[in-house]
Amino acid sequence: MSSSQRQILSAIDTRVQAVLPTYSLLKYSYDLEANDYRGSELGYGVTVGGGNSVEGTHKSITMDQSFGVILTGRFGGRAKDLAEREALNVIYDNLELLYVDFFQSKLGINSVVYLVSSLELDEPEKIADNIISVKMNFTVKFRKQT
Repeated sequence: MSSSQRQILSAIDTRVQAVLPTYSLLKYSYDLEANDYRGSELGYGVTVGGGNSVEGTHKSITMDQSFGVILTGRFGGRAKDLAEREALNVIYDNLELLYVDFFQSKLGINSVVYLVSSLELDEPEKIADNIISVKMNFTVKFRKQT
């Protein structure tokens, strides 16, 4: 992974911690079932996907690359359907806060990131007993000087 991707992943992590300080980083972002959810109410993971070169300015490489943020929440109690819906509402509200922050701040690295765009939300997924997750995918357009 290049220094640009490393810098973007670090910036995403920093922005998530700033916007959602009650969330804890998951140990496994690509294998959600491998995480230990005991005592953890709210978790997040960060993923990186494919990318491709796009036209940009001279003497730099411009890329569009997909990244993802997964939020998890715990639900339970007697009215599990109601609790699950409320956990999903919290997750969707927080994903919206993150996307607006990412878009407006350009992940806090304006010298590298041109644009955060192409929001996509995956279908909610139960990953453990009383744990639900939603993944937000988005594209980061960034440049690297040559």
